[in-house]
Amino acid sequence: MANKPKSLTQRATASLKGLSRTKEILPKASEIARPTPSTPSIPEDIEIATEREFPEAEKVNITKKLPRNVAILHIYENGENQYSVWGGHVDKGLLQTDPEKKPLLSLGWQVKNLVPPDIIKDFMNEFSRLNVKLRNWIKGLRSQFGEHLCLVIADYTDFEIPWEMLELSPQQSSHEYIGALITTVRWRKVISVINDDYLVLKFKADECCGKTVAYVLDTELEGSKSELESLKKLQGTIYQSSEDNNSIEKFHTHLQSDDADHSFVYISCHGTFKNSPDEMALGSASNEQQQLKLQILRKRPLNLVQKSQGIVFINACHSAREQVHPIIRHSYRMGFIQLFLEQGARGVIGTLGAVGDIYAAEFACELIKESSQSSPLPVAALLKNLRLKAVKNLGDKPTEEQLLSLIYRFMYVYYGSPMTVLRLTPPGE
Repeated sequence: MANKPKSLTQRATASLKGLSRTKEILPKASEIARPTPSTPSIPEDIEIATEREFPEAEKVNITKKLPRNVAILHIYENGENQYSVWGGHVDKGLLQTDPEKKPLLSLGWQVKNLVPPDIIKDFMNEFSRLNVKLRNWIKGLRSQFGEHLCLVIADYTDFEIPWEMLELSPQQSSHEYIGALITTVRWRKVISVINDDYLVLKFKADECCGKTVAYVLDTELEGSKSELESLKKLQGTIYQSSEDNNSIEKFHTHLQSDDADHSFVYISCHGTFKNSPDEMALGSASNEQQQLKLQILRKRPLNLVQKSQGIVFINACHSAREQVHPIIRHSYRMGFIQLFLEQGARGVIGTLGAVGDIYAAEFACELIKESSQSSPLPVAALLKNLRLKAVKNLGDKPTEEQLLSLIYRFMYVYYGSPMTVLRLTPPGE
């Protein structure tokens, strides 16, 4: 007797029926061909290690001494519900563009309103076509620096435009998404709790090596079994909801310990995104006693994060979304990305909307696997390659499941240094 298809739980507090799919039809990670680099090598006469003074970068809390292969894409509000962009680079900048009205391209909004994945893709294709100056600026940099180009996305708006899905040549060459071809990171203003000042994004090669601590809501997430298998290979500390009703509170207590030897903090659960930062939460979809609210996390120092300064991966719906406080109404937006960066995390991975459970688990397992195999690639480059896998899996006539995988993978964004490598190895190795 054939197995009945299972509904696909999303890592949010509400199920979105329009994007639910069965586990059986999801292509396995092993069936997706490993992509080969599609960008040219950097020309021999280009010295990317040479740093130059770029004072404009200081205005957005990025070191003014930038390698030549680093460019900054600035997006800021320019009028009511309007935005402009300009590109910063030590040699080749992009002049400020004319103001444009806010597009309804937020992946979180589109998923919530059940926009089909093929329509989401078409919207981004048309949006890309219209941004010709921006595309040509990025293409010019890419032709100069090839696969070594790094793009920092500094978005000061709350429009939630998925810039990683911008296509470079939407009419001539399909699926040239910048987030799958270029190492991209995001950055924002961050007030450090350690020195009570704005953090500065610097560019230096470094590694996160150490132990793993994780919280997994395995009583509510169908895909958690594969995640637990991957995590247990790391021999870290894992708090499971199936083993203890107070597991999320014990996980929170662990984060407050003075342990300075953690490279990886992993959170797998549901995410709540409502009308105020005070209502943001991670944990159970039905039991508030098994939730960590943003306001509670803000009240206690996360000493483990401060002392270890590792990578935090919040594999929950809406975990990278931010909001302005409705009472204070300061432009400084609040959210879980902001929280962990303030607490000292070297980098944070989160999502821009509601992600299907099985897809989320698959993404996490692939990232953990790559980071466990002594990959020389930084976290940002690994995310780029994982997006590229979904792009290459589309084919000429992509199925709805393949399109869903594409949309979900582009929901994952990374805030932090583009040069930080995550080393996930069991203790003693």
